[in-house]
Amino acid sequence: MPKLTLATKITIARLLSVPFVLWAMYEGRFVLALGIFSLASITDAADGYVARHWDQRSVVGSILDPLADKILLTSTFIILTASPNTHLVHPAWLTVAVTYRDLMILMGAGMVKYFCPTMQFRPIISSKLTTVFQIATALFVVLANAGAQLELPYGWARWPILVLSVVTGLLCLISVLGYYREGVWMMQSEAEEPARSGAAR
Repeated sequence: MPKLTLATKITIARLLSVPFVLWAMYEGRFVLALGIFSLASITDAADGYVARHWDQRSVVGSILDPLADKILLTSTFIILTASPNTHLVHPAWLTVAVTYRDLMILMGAGMVKYFCPTMQFRPIISSKLTTVFQIATALFVVLANAGAQLELPYGWARWPILVLSVVTGLLCLISVLGYYREGVWMMQSEAEEPARSGAAR
């Protein structure tokens, strides 16, 4: 069994926080949910920083990190939409867009791994930006609901939530198209490699 690095341990901690975040949101305990979700979001930046700064990149970490992001964010959007205790929530279509994007990326990564075992599926800029906006949108929705739980005015948050949702939804589409283009290029390159090797011989 490979030794777990500090960066990977931070990622695992984010994964372990997911059930607590979802429980707090579903039960309408948004102040608690805000604290746990904020800490989980911070670990997303922390594990990447630790991995780069102390050269702790690993195969396990490269798999767990994006998986932890997808599980945390997708399940958060789903639970916010499903919870009967939310006062304000993002549009339901954004939950569909986030879930669809993650399913497409996971399927695409699996296909590339199967057909192009020599190539590495790397995150693209639009995907990283999408993750940032997903975190910002979910965090803002939870913040607005935490304010409502504390009996603070929260009606003002409707338009910012809508704007964040539209931007995040567009980025979901852009990143899916970007990964599709990247995946097609990788599979074409893999298919052309035997032809080039045969020509060289």
